[in-house]
Amino acid sequence: MGRGITKSALQGSGNAAAAGETANLRGQNIYNELFPQLSGEATNPQGYGIQGLNAMNTANQQSIGGSNAAAVGEGNQMAARTRNVGAFQPAESEAQRQGGRQLSQNALGIQQANENQRQSQQQRALSALQGLYGTEMNTGLGYGNLQNDFLKTGVGSAAQTTNAWQGTAKLVEDALGGAATAGA
Repeated sequence: MGRGITKSALQGSGNAAAAGETANLRGQNIYNELFPQLSGEATNPQGYGIQGLNAMNTANQQSIGGSNAAAVGEGNQMAARTRNVGAFQPAESEAQRQGGRQLSQNALGIQQANENQRQSQQQRALSALQGLYGTEMNTGLGYGNLQNDFLKTGVGSAAQTTNAWQGTAKLVEDALGGAATAGA
């Protein structure tokens, strides 16, 4: 191999080092932006958030309240038709109790869904942090290995060039030594 290969290998090593430094800086910029967000999500996931929970609970309460109002209205209408006011009171009371039970079950379901969402957010954040770390490490190591490969090529080329020159010098020395012996 020649000096050109050694020079190219050293230049490639420098290019790999520069590309690795650029990738490292870009990675650090992304890391510095994502890490705090992901860390916050991993340590304090928000779930649906206050506004989301309030909206779900309000919708639940409005729905149950509407059903209860309809049951009372229907009972009053039936009482007026039949002129028997007391006959529908137990049904209205049961409708109110059933509405309260359903309201409680729905509120519990909303809280359960929120906790599941929080757990899911936490796991996704931890997974993303792990991926972020792995990407940064693999990129840095990849460019470091590439730089080492170029340096190995350069060193190998230089060694072969040195061996070639030494071999040529030995041939010239032998030829000159043989000519000197023949002339004597």
